[in-house]
Amino acid sequence: MRISRIVELSALAAVVIFVVGVTVYSGTIPPVSTIASESMTHSDYWQYGTMNVGDIVFVKKVDNVPGSVITYVVGRERNYSTYGGEYGNVVLYRSSDGQTIIHRAMFYLSWSSGRPVVQGYHNQSWMTVTDKYVLIKEVGFSHRNLVVYISSMVNESGFITVGGDFNLAFRGGVYNSSLNAYEAADQNVGITNAPPVNKSSIIGVAFWDIPWFGLIKLNVLKLYGQWPQSNEVAKDTYDLFFAAILVIVVLAAFPYGRVIRRKK
Repeated sequence: MRISRIVELSALAAVVIFVVGVTVYSGTIPPVSTIASESMTHSDYWQYGTMNVGDIVFVKKVDNVPGSVITYVVGRERNYSTYGGEYGNVVLYRSSDGQTIIHRAMFYLSWSSGRPVVQGYHNQSWMTVTDKYVLIKEVGFSHRNLVVYISSMVNESGFITVGGDFNLAFRGGVYNSSLNAYEAADQNVGITNAPPVNKSSIIGVAFWDIPWFGLIKLNVLKLYGQWPQSNEVAKDTYDLFFAAILVIVVLAAFPYGRVIRRKK
């Protein structure tokens, strides 16, 4: 068998093993999702370690709620951070209109005798919980205070989510001057009209991503008018994407067999 043929078969086998392994670990089909909007970005330029438009995100199914999900509040106590160095997990969930949303889980809300219970809250100095709102200070890379209004969620349990990091930092929602805080939770700003995200709406937790290559799918959708956020791609993303494709083409076309025979 020619050496080049062996290399091709080895590469194919590696891909199959990778896909099967990721699918089994993920526990959900498909095990990936594509970032289509800028809600989790930190800059106008592509940044390593954050979720950028065009990234392919790998998802792990959530079996235990809220235990399988580390929220911002719990992560801040444990010093556990994920994408962009922000505390807590990023979750994927289905919004009230059926869209897949990829946002950060800020805290898990439940109720006891009509009073709100926030998982991980024990009178921290950077957090306030009342019957009407939850206030978290110094959130995200912008260090803004976040206010989440919960009076309309009485006896509804689930995750309160925020469009990462971008929505609070740049859009900011409505500013409450008396609390010196911004309204940016999905449940408050209309990203979802549903109450807190419960287990049945959770798709999974993001655990890894491949940059840029989701642009292939997104641009196909754009041809059919199904990607309205196409203008939100970071400025240098396409340059990096085409550079990555060039590297792959060069590696694929490299004459491995000729080099090996020459060495022999």
